Amino acid sequence: MKLPLTVLIALLAGCAALESADPASPHYAYPAGWSVQLERPLTIEPGAGTVRLQYGRVVPRNGVQRHDPHCVVELDTVSDGPQVLQPGRFEVLRVSRSTHDFFVDTGGFYRHAGYAGEHAPSFLFFITEFRLRDPRQPALRGMTCAWDQLAPGNFPLMRHLTLDEIRSALGDWMRFLPPGEPL
Repeated sequence: MKLPLTVLIALLAGCAALESADPASPHYAYPAGWSVQLERPLTIEPGAGTVRLQYGRVVPRNGVQRHDPHCVVELDTVSDGPQVLQPGRFEVLRVSRSTHDFFVDTGGFYRHAGYAGEHAPSFLFFITEFRLRDPRQPALRGMTCAWDQLAPGNFPLMRHLTLDEIRSALGDWMRFLPPGEPL
């Protein structure tokens, strides 16, 4: 008997509530006091409120390799002109984890992406969301880091990103600073 993928996701989400003190764990519980340091100006293109980082580079919206770790830095607004997030230290207000699935309609037929039957999702993203704050840059909303667990090769993993995987996506654009670490 095959379990529907949504049941499997629910079971895995229950396990995701586990917290770990180990930064190498995908269930690492970020203690209060973390911050993120933006090392150089980050430009958000006209007509957008987000910018994507993967493999330590800025990548276009349609250039993200969804099966690998990537992060999306978000502003509260979309502008007709470019917006520039200035270097600085951003307070991490909250860290949350979730999963999100997407269906792709390919000409009326769903592309099956698992073992779950007729309406299985095409993508299953394990998401870590960082709510960020910088009083000098009030348009900054946060950063979301994710990867698609239904991509070939990722399906057996079914886990959230580790801190090191997130760091690899950000490269030298942004650094995570643990509580009490000076600039």
